[in-house]
Amino acid sequence: MTENDRLHQTVKEFYDASTACSLEIADQLGMSKLQVNQIHYLKLIDGNDNLTFSRMAKILGITKPSVTEIVNKLIKLDCVNKLRSPDDGRIFFMELTEKGKHIARSRILSENKMIDLIRKKLDPSERETFIHLLEKVAGSSPH
Repeated sequence: MTENDRLHQTVKEFYDASTACSLEIADQLGMSKLQVNQIHYLKLIDGNDNLTFSRMAKILGITKPSVTEIVNKLIKLDCVNKLRSPDDGRIFFMELTEKGKHIARSRILSENKMIDLIRKKLDPSERETFIHLLEKVAGSSPH
């Protein structure tokens, strides 16, 4: 097997392991029931404290009734709660449920699962080499 073949095979296997971690997390969280854009909305809500329907509409460039429809679907999926503003009863904020937070942060969970796999497979010295090599490939290494 040539060096190029080995590199190709190794990168493919690493990518497959990473994908398997992501799929396992997605399956555990029931993400198959959500559409990609719904996951995007959960990430948007997660990244914006006290997000109102009006502000979400402005960010997404859509109407408030469209936001209401989106949020109602996310409520039915047990991902979002709607909270009335204590200052103005006409205004509602969106808050993620625990399920919604986990889904919005699923990439972090997947990354942690991959890190656990690396920790199990590599001893401390190998992990240090692995980190050094990834930093070099990713361009973040000072060397």
